[in-house]
Amino acid sequence: MNLPYEKILEHYRNPVVQEEIVEFCKGRWVGFHCEKEDEHGKKILVRYFGKRKIPIRISKLQDFQKAFSFYASLKPRTVYATANIYGKLNSEEDVVTLSNIKACMPTWDIDNKLEKWNATLQTIHEIVSMLESNGITKSYFVKFSGRGAHVHIHPYAISGEIRLKHNSLDLAWAMVEYIREKITQKIVDISVKSDAENLRVDNEIDPQRLFVSPLSIHKEEAKISVCINPNNLDNFNPETDANLDGFKHFKNWKNYVEGEADDLALKAYQYIGGFPGFPKHKRRKHPPLDKQILKWLNKINF
Repeated sequence: MNLPYEKILEHYRNPVVQEEIVEFCKGRWVGFHCEKEDEHGKKILVRYFGKRKIPIRISKLQDFQKAFSFYASLKPRTVYATANIYGKLNSEEDVVTLSNIKACMPTWDIDNKLEKWNATLQTIHEIVSMLESNGITKSYFVKFSGRGAHVHIHPYAISGEIRLKHNSLDLAWAMVEYIREKITQKIVDISVKSDAENLRVDNEIDPQRLFVSPLSIHKEEAKISVCINPNNLDNFNPETDANLDGFKHFKNWKNYVEGEADDLALKAYQYIGGFPGFPKHKRRKHPPLDKQILKWLNKINF
């Protein structure tokens, strides 16, 4: 949806907005989705400073203000940051070096139409229920993404000891895939009952994936990406609680307990294996759920 760009700038001048974005972006590789279009009519996404290809990073308020000013002519609209937290972000090489990944944020990307929010909400509850049954009660947060939602586990809820033994991106990918497979049938049921044919839960964890920052403006909708109190999920209304002229945001999304996600991380990694894009990493022991079902059907000559 078109917004007067002055209204977008007004939003990003808000000190609360700036503080929350900076907190989320620390240590991550940042991207700006802009209003300006390229020669093919596609909105421009910037991830580097200048020709030296220095990854955009935001560690303090001045960094955010500098980056926004640097790309002012492109009219930045949406702020993104990677699931990965890096040891350093000084060159293009730093974002492709696996050993430079200090931590990674497991994220379930719930994609759906905005008007089918009730189906999205039911899906959130299914994921949260699985996390809590695996001992993760204080280290996850839920974020309205502007249309659907993201369920995140704080990257440091996986202890440093575990992250030293296994690549953080491997662990995050396995955790998301493990839970996603466990709830596959429930998501299908929700989709059918809610007539939400676009509903899906994606595993978007990869070496360069970006996720929208809390309190960023959605790239198309006139909505704010707000974090939701997990104890008050059912009372969140995207039509009234995520608007530019008045939004409700849960600021305690930063809370976590170190090690709370260790059990799930190790169990998922043992079951699923590492990120499939890393050929030398541990491969999954079990085939994906859809292939298991197909194999079973073939056995019984269905």
